[in-house]
Amino acid sequence: AVVNIHCPLTVLHLLWLNLIMDSAASIALASEPPTDELLERPPVNRHDSIITKQMLMNMIGVAAYEVSLMVGLLYKYDWIPDLQAHPTDLVTGFKSRHYTMLFNIFVLMQVFNEYNSRFLRGEWKIWKGLNKNPLYLVISIGTMFFQVIMVQVAAPVLTHALKIHPEGLSWKQWLICLMFGAGTLMVQQILNRIRMLVLWLMPEEAKPKEEVMPLVGKSPETTPE
Repeated sequence: AVVNIHCPLTVLHLLWLNLIMDSAASIALASEPPTDELLERPPVNRHDSIITKQMLMNMIGVAAYEVSLMVGLLYKYDWIPDLQAHPTDLVTGFKSRHYTMLFNIFVLMQVFNEYNSRFLRGEWKIWKGLNKNPLYLVISIGTMFFQVIMVQVAAPVLTHALKIHPEGLSWKQWLICLMFGAGTLMVQQILNRIRMLVLWLMPEEAKPKEEVMPLVGKSPETTPE
């Protein structure tokens, strides 16, 4: 409203995002089976924050990537190929390929970021254990499948409801969408490596030590010295 530009995401777009992130993604992540590393992890101090420094860094970093990318593509879109399927097509705005790409990229970033959310301590093997959780794969692949159906196959029918281009996107535009969507995976790994480097450069006495609740006995604040 401030810059006199329509919001590229409609109410139905946000409802779809809410469905796949708050419902489907939560079920997928909650279905993760316990691992040996999880069962061997010592108990956490009850006074510790539920959000660790690693989690906070990843959340802020990935959010900054997504917001800056969406804002950048909203204003700088001249380089995108095949913006007009026909000479009479709108270059930008509702029912244009430009706004359809913005919606598609935003959804794909959330889908790929689900894989980041499987690990919270700076791990880089985000595919580890996927073969033991078929429900996660069904939900993730199913979300991608329905996104393709909405944007590409059913576009002529859904164009008025979702304000997307009636002919969907070109293969080049899909490639760009997948590249930016998968960028969340690279961003999180870069953030993980940065934090590991910072901890490695810190002197041993200055490194944060994980506070652990004792298995037996009193809580830390009442334990005699």
